[in-house]
Amino acid sequence: MMRSLFVAALLGLALIAPPSRADVPPSPKLEGASLDATLADIAKARKDLRTTTAQFTQDRKIALLATSVKSRGELTFAAPDRLRWDLAPPDDVVYFVGPEGLSYKTKSSTATMPATGANVARGLADLRALLGGDLSTLKERYVLGGSKNADGSVEITGTAKEKGPVRAFSLTLEPKLVTPLRARLFEGKSDSVDLVFSNVIVNAPVDPARLRP
Repeated sequence: MMRSLFVAALLGLALIAPPSRADVPPSPKLEGASLDATLADIAKARKDLRTTTAQFTQDRKIALLATSVKSRGELTFAAPDRLRWDLAPPDDVVYFVGPEGLSYKTKSSTATMPATGANVARGLADLRALLGGDLSTLKERYVLGGSKNADGSVEITGTAKEKGPVRAFSLTLEPKLVTPLRARLFEGKSDSVDLVFSNVIVNAPVDPARLRP
């Protein structure tokens, strides 16, 4: 169960890149000073972020089994460190993230991974940065890059500096630089998870009880 999409998502997210076309000019790359300036702009845009709710679809590709698993769900995020991640049936599982660690709940079982473990702590820190924090903090574990798209959205990419569950990620933010549009996580040698977000609402009231197991 803990090998699910959400556990992977804790360790990094990445955007779904659009198919390349000869008649579409490449997006300007963000690197060096331009990348640092964009990361600073994202942190500034997110400084007043309190909550985010969104629906999403996910498509997990498992190369070993030559299969793709499609799911849908809803996320609820409350800054700085609370997240509820609902996966609808047939997955039918809810994940909770908080200072105490990562928990999950199904109809028949519950479990918690305490935040005291190094891997879990790093994953939670990465998750906070990706969903509503300062993306520059990811430089410690990833080589960052990016590009700015014609519609004003921004893609931030990352390649892991050391071998681990996540080898690369990228994240696409809407033009206001606050919320995610779509994402892709690359894990293992060839597995990936695609996420597409919709109906994103920022700073709406959220019942604190929903964010705890």
